[in-house]
Amino acid sequence: MLKIPQRKLPLFTASLVGIILIVVFTAYQKSLLLDMLAAPAGLSSGFITDARAILNYRYFLNENQRLEGEILKYRKDAVLLKELTQENERLKQLLSFKEQSPYALAVARIIARDPGNWSRGVVINKGFKQGIRQGNVVITGLGLVGRVFEVSANTSKIILISDMDNAVSARVQRTREEGMVSGTLLGGIVMRYLEKGSDASAGDVVLTSGLTGNYPESILIGEVREVKNEPQGLGKYCVIKPAVDLGRLEEVLVIIR
Repeated sequence: MLKIPQRKLPLFTASLVGIILIVVFTAYQKSLLLDMLAAPAGLSSGFITDARAILNYRYFLNENQRLEGEILKYRKDAVLLKELTQENERLKQLLSFKEQSPYALAVARIIARDPGNWSRGVVINKGFKQGIRQGNVVITGLGLVGRVFEVSANTSKIILISDMDNAVSARVQRTREEGMVSGTLLGGIVMRYLEKGSDASAGDVVLTSGLTGNYPESILIGEVREVKNEPQGLGKYCVIKPAVDLGRLEEVLVIIR
């Protein structure tokens, strides 16, 4: 066992205490220094984390906007493709009818309607430069539409059979009764001047009789929906469902000769 002389004991004790104090003080300083550095290090780490989160958010936001733009474009393309497909199918049917028809026909597109009277008339994209003339009859593959009543260089106005000022001689196919088909105030179609004892009934087919102007014979007008007595009781008239949906016209055929 180490023995320290009595006279050196105070010096040894003082040295030991000093060493202990130095160790303790050094440890304290190290802890204090670490604490001082931890705050800015934590702040820096938090800043980096927040910056990374912001960058990620902006990236995903931009990516989301890009994808939404692509989806919108694909939807527009799909709508356009469907429109073109439907238009192509309609035109194929019209051209097929045109090839089989005994008439010389011009295909035309509806480009406008009368805003004041939807059932009165339409405008087509063909005029006298394309061979259209006033009085030409207008049809589709399904039946009668109306006639041309005004012509310009590259457009023409069509008066529909649902217009009150348009009248065409007609025949009930089954009974061979004749009358006049014209429009009504509400845009419907009626066949008037049938005799009081008319045998016409719902479901009968009505055709042009060929006795009015340029209208050829046997063009389908529609079918009888119901038969009514004239208000004066002198005869009957038929309410007709037109063969052509006049409110959904997009392309028509003009009989040019």
